[in-house]
Amino acid sequence: MGIKLLILLGLLIGVLYGLHILAQDYQAITAPKLLRLLFKRDLSTITNYKATVRWRKILQYDAIQCARLLYCDLGAHLPDNEFRRGFTYMLAVDTKKEDKAALEEFKTAYFHGRALHDNPELCSEEYPTCPFKAALLFDLLHYLLHRKL
Repeated sequence: MGIKLLILLGLLIGVLYGLHILAQDYQAITAPKLLRLLFKRDLSTITNYKATVRWRKILQYDAIQCARLLYCDLGAHLPDNEFRRGFTYMLAVDTKKEDKAALEEFKTAYFHGRALHDNPELCSEEYPTCPFKAALLFDLLHYLLHRKL
């Protein structure tokens, strides 16, 4: 029993870390250009800066498929707020070569959700290993993005 609990806790920490990376990349993509200038030491590099999403790293920590469940749910629902639109937009951002295969995993999840538009609960059947509901994952992302430290 103890070993199973430790394995489960390790997987859940991986889910939280993957969501943390997703939230960081969301902030990097949606941050106003002025904020990007404020935290740069060398302003000459700002013209070459392109925010990317680290899909391969997110997929690496998504062993129980919670991030894919999140993107399936994004596809299943209309992007009714800026938060959902931002995460959907991340699928269209140019990626590095090493992230392209992982991006396809998330696009597949998104388009699977689009096919389930009438019945979004079926995303949980497609990704049954995630113990969370998509609404909780969105709440966690919202918390990560809007908490005050």
